[in-house]
Amino acid sequence: MAVGIVILLFFRLAFERDLERTRRELYQQYENQLRENQLRAEAYWKAQFEDWKSREIETLKQSIDQQYKSVLEQWKLEVEEEIRQDATKRSKSVMLGQITEHLVPFLPDFKYNPKDARFLGTPVDLIVFDGLSDGQLKQVVFIEVKSGSSKQLTQRERQVRDIIMDKHVCWELFYQPSTELLTQENQITFDIDIFSDTDNDAGENPTEL
Repeated sequence: MAVGIVILLFFRLAFERDLERTRRELYQQYENQLRENQLRAEAYWKAQFEDWKSREIETLKQSIDQQYKSVLEQWKLEVEEEIRQDATKRSKSVMLGQITEHLVPFLPDFKYNPKDARFLGTPVDLIVFDGLSDGQLKQVVFIEVKSGSSKQLTQRERQVRDIIMDKHVCWELFYQPSTELLTQENQITFDIDIFSDTDNDAGENPTEL
């Protein structure tokens, strides 16, 4: 009887030990499977999130591009109109300035005889030979015309003004011979050269009789 009880206890202990080992193995498998499923789920949802983010970014980018293009086109139209108006104003201002430069000698405030004024345009607008039309030249005056609010001289205009104020002004006579005289001189030189060449050829190669 006692031996049977001992045997039963032994089998019971062995069964409980196997049961505990099996339970631990099953729990370990469950933990591994759960961890693997979590990793798969994380990878799946991460991929889904990245795909959604890419699509949202692309949609947002297209929306921003469309808005930017619309704003840009509107801005171009506005700026183009402003540029066109500014160019028209500048063109009118330039034309008015050029007309004024030509008409200045005939204005009431012009203190010189209009007959003595010569329009130059650049680098100064007018040169006045004061008194020349009356046969008594008094002075030569360089005049720069400014109209409207424009009173600032350009760099070239300032250079001309400074040179004149420093009295670095001179008069020269350039003599150009007439075209007819130059042609005659060239013809004479040409004839002399031909004659000299002919004499040289005759000396070097005498004709044999």
